This record gives sequence, structure tokens and C-alpha cells, in this order.
Amino acid sequence: MNAALIISEARELLIQLDAHAGGFAGLSLLGLGAAILIGSILALVLLRLVAGVASSIHRSLSAAAIRRITEHGARIVITRAPGGRRRQMTSFVQGAIERHLSSFMFGGPFRVLSFPGRIETEKEAELVLKRTEADVVLWTERAAGASGVIRILSRLSNPTEKPRPAQSCVMPKNRTAWSDPLAQAIAYAAAKQFRPALGRPQDFRAERLQPVVEMLLKIIAEKPAIDETLLAELIEDAAAGSLQLALTGDSGWIERAVEIARNTLADINRSDAPDRWINAKITLGRALRVRAEKRFDPVLLREAISHLTDALDALRSEPRFKLAEAAAQAIGEAQKLLGARRKFSISGGTI
Repeated sequence: MNAALIISEARELLIQLDAHAGGFAGLSLLGLGAAILIGSILALVLLRLVAGVASSIHRSLSAAAIRRITEHGARIVITRAPGGRRRQMTSFVQGAIERHLSSFMFGGPFRVLSFPGRIETEKEAELVLKRTEADVVLWTERAAGASGVIRILSRLSNPTEKPRPAQSCVMPKNRTAWSDPLAQAIAYAAAKQFRPALGRPQDFRAERLQPVVEMLLKIIAEKPAIDETLLAELIEDAAAGSLQLALTGDSGWIERAVEIARNTLADINRSDAPDRWINAKITLGRALRVRAEKRFDPVLLREAISHLTDALDALRSEPRFKLAEAAAQAIGEAQKLLGARRKFSISGGTI
């Protein structure tokens, strides 16, 4: 039953009531107003229902279009946000990805695609990845006490891969702080979500790794207003990458690796970030060992041993390390028993 029919029936009912009421005009007008109000509400509900269906169809068609893309390369999806500040953040993110993502993709092809509709939770982001079969999705969220958050989630490359949590980047409240170094940092975060090996510099050849490390050091030197967690990740990756370049024997990187590792350790509060502190200690110890190996220096070697010992002592206090030690001991005892049993069998029961 549509709104026009409802209004027509309501009008006839009011006419009958008016006749029984002796032609009381006020009752007729009041009823007619109520009928118009009801009809307007029903029409609004109908319009919203039609808009919702149209939006759902649009999203389904967009997802199908993204799935049909068969070109080799990563599909980076950016969801459209509602108006206001979230839309401004979306525009900034899209520009960051289009301008800077190639710096961290080692020449690999990719496409930046828009998806209609907004994402409010990580579960919804997972659904978008599933529907579009994209590799990475970026979206914006509101956050208490902040201007907003950019979030990044990637699709698992194989079923056995351990799920990775979404990367978050709290945006500065002041738009003047939305700088190019911040855009580069967001592009790096997206690239690392797609290619987690960026956090394992030993997996790359020096000629491929060096431009990435140089870019990270440049971002850090600019001191952008950036999410603290993301900045710490950039610093650690830059230090690890510098050490890897030093391990290749490049004399220029040997000195830089020590300096970068020292600065990284100096900026970490052990009580606030114990895991980062341990990693920084190990990186500095290894960098000092490489430096002392290039030109023998017993002072640097003793300092390297001190940093590595501190890291090892900290690791030994962790339950995971103790569990690993217990497992290693059990393996050794089992292997020893197996060897003794074999010797016993071969000797016919005598040792």
C-alpha cells in the first residue's frame, strides 16, 4: 500500500467523522494534517529504503569490478568516507599512496582503487577485503581525543599465514601538520602491511634495500608530527636496515649503522617498551661488532659484548625464553636417549 492510497483513505474517514460531528471543521483539518504527516513519514522511509538498496547494489557492483581486475600487481582499496574531516583524511591518504607507495614496492605494480561506503570496524574491513579480493584496504575512523585515525589492513597471502592486526596511524589535529613526510610514512605502513618482509632487511639484496633505508632515514630526519607507534616502527626498521647494509661490508654504512643504533637505543625507555629496548641492544651490539671487525678495537668489542649480554639477560627473564630453553633441553635429552638406545641395540645389550 503506497502513501497516496493511505492519504486518500484517511481523507474519506475524516469526511465521515466530520459528517457525524455536525460538520466540525477543526476536526477535519486536524485529521488531514495528521494524514499528511503520516504520509510524509512513510514517503521518507520509502526513499531511505530505496537509497539503501541502491547503495548496496552500487557496492556490490564496485566489488565485482575490483575482483574482475586480472592485471598482475597489488590492489590497494581506499574506502570513501562521509563528509567533513574524515573525507579530508581520505583524500590525504589517497594522495599519499598514489605519490609515495612506489618507493617501497621495489618496482612491483599496483593499482589504487576507490570503494563506495564507509568502514567503521576491522571486521567490516575484513569483509571488504573478502568481497573485493583486494590486497590492502585503507579507511578512516573517529577516535576519542583525536582528529581521526587512518587504519590499514591486508589480506593474508596464504591460509597458513598468521593474521596480522590492522596498522593504525593517529592523525595530527592541525591540518598544517599533514606533511609530505607524514604521507611517506603512511605509504610505508601500507607497503609493509602488503609486504611484511620490509621488517626483515636480511631478506633483500643491498641494492634493493638501500633506497628504502635512505627514505626511512629521510622521513625520520624531517621529524613529522606522526603517530608514536608508527614512528617507532620506522626507526627500528631503519636501524635494522642500516645494520644489514653494514653487514655487506659497505664501509660507509658501518659507521652510520653504529650511529643510528646508538640514537635508537637512546630514545627508548626500557620500562615503556622492553621488547624495543632488547631489539635496540642487539642491533647496537651487532653494529659495534661489525665496526670492530673492520678495524680491530677491543674497547668497541667489549661494549658490543656488554650490550648483547644485557639483551640476553633480559630475554632469559621472559617466560617464552624459559619455555624455549626447557624445550631445547628436552630435545637434547631425547636425542641422547635415542643414541644410547641405538648403541645398546647394536652391541646386543651390552654397553
